[in-house]
Amino acid sequence: MLFVNREIIFCVLCGFKKSLHLVFRDILLHFRVFSLFWGAIFGVGIYFASGEVGEAKEFIRVLILRDVSRLEVSGQGLVLQDLQTGQRFFKNTRFSSLTIRREARNRLRVEGYPISAGAFLLSSSNGPMVLNGRRYRDHFKIFPGQKRDLWVINELPLKEYLVGLINYEISSEWFLEVAKAQAVVARTYATFQKRIRSGELYDVESGVNDQVYGGIDREDERSRWAVNETDGELLLYQGNPIFAVYHACCGGKTESPEYLWAGNLPYLQGTHCGFCLDSPHFYWNYQVDRETLGKILRSVGFSGSVVRGIEVVERSPSGRVLQLVIQDGKSLFQITGKELRRLLGYDLLRSTNFVVQESGEGYLFTGLGWGHGIGMCQWGAKGMAEKGADYPAIIHNYYRKVEITRFVR
Repeated sequence: MLFVNREIIFCVLCGFKKSLHLVFRDILLHFRVFSLFWGAIFGVGIYFASGEVGEAKEFIRVLILRDVSRLEVSGQGLVLQDLQTGQRFFKNTRFSSLTIRREARNRLRVEGYPISAGAFLLSSSNGPMVLNGRRYRDHFKIFPGQKRDLWVINELPLKEYLVGLINYEISSEWFLEVAKAQAVVARTYATFQKRIRSGELYDVESGVNDQVYGGIDREDERSRWAVNETDGELLLYQGNPIFAVYHACCGGKTESPEYLWAGNLPYLQGTHCGFCLDSPHFYWNYQVDRETLGKILRSVGFSGSVVRGIEVVERSPSGRVLQLVIQDGKSLFQITGKELRRLLGYDLLRSTNFVVQESGEGYLFTGLGWGHGIGMCQWGAKGMAEKGADYPAIIHNYYRKVEITRFVR
C-alpha cells in the first residue's frame, strides 16, 4: 500500500508541476538576487547547481564517442576553443554547425576553415548540442585517439548524467523503487570509477563496458524524481564507495566476482534470485555455423578452419561456463566462457550460463539471463518491487554488508 501511495503522490506532483513552475522560478530568482547582494557585502558565498539552492555541482567525464574519424556538431551559438591554449575561434561569428575531422600527427581540423588544434573544447551559449545524431548538454573535450580516430568526452553534472542514464539502463515506467535503486547503484558506480580513473581522460564510458548513457533524449520526470529522492546516496563498504556493478537479468542466480575477475569482493557474493523469471531475457538461444565460429576464433589463435567439437570443462558454482575446449579435428583449443562471449558478441551470447550442442551445420547455445550476472539483477529488482520491496531492500538483496548513506569526501 505504501508504494501505491508514492505513485499517487508522484502523479499529483507532476500534475501541478507546470502551474507551480513559474512560482518557484520567481522565488528562486528573488532568492538569488538577495544572496548575491548580501554576498557582495559580507563575502558570503552561496552555490547553485541544476536550479537547486545550496548544492555545489559535481561533474563527471563521460566518453561518448571513440573510433570515429568525423564529428558532426549542431547547436545554437557554438563556442569552440583550443583546449591547450584557451584560444577562442569564431569570435565574431555565431555558428550553428561544425564538422571536425582527425588529421595526421595528432591534430584535429574544422572542415572548411583554417582551424586546427591538438584538442578542442566545445560548448554552446544556448541549450544542448547534437553530436553525431544525439543530443547532449554542457561541454565537450575532443581529443585525437591512437587509431587515427576521435575521442569525445562529455563533461556534465553527475545528477544530470544519472537522470539521462536511467531509461537507457531500465525503464522509468517500472515501479519508482526500481528507479531509485538504479539511481543509487549507478551513482555509486560512477563515484567509484571517478576515484580510480582520476588520472585518465574520462571517468566512465557511455556503453556496456561501464554504464549506458545516450544523452538527454530519454530524460523524463520519473527519472528525475528517482535521482532527486536519493540525492547524494551511495553504497559504502567499510566507509568507501563500492564497485557497484549490475546487469540485466541473472537467470535465477547471481555470480561471485572471483569467477569472472581477479580478487574477491565481500559485498559482491552470488545469491539466489527468484524475481527475474518474467524477464524476456530469462531464456535465450543462439546458433552459429561451424565455419563462422572457426573464423571468429582464429583471431585469438584457433588453428582450424571449422569447429569440429565444443566441450564445457569447468563451471562456476552458479553454473556459468568458466572454460571450454574446442576441437578443430587435429588439436584442442581452450578458451574461457568470458572470452567466447566477447568474441561472439554480448547481445548474441547473452551470458556465460549456457549449454551448447551440435545442431545441423553448427552449434546451438541455450542459456539463462543477460549480462555478467554480478551485483544487482535489474529484472530481479523489478520483480522485488512488484512484490512490495522498497529500494533499500532491493539493494541489500544484491549487495552484502553495505550502508546506504551520503558519502562525505
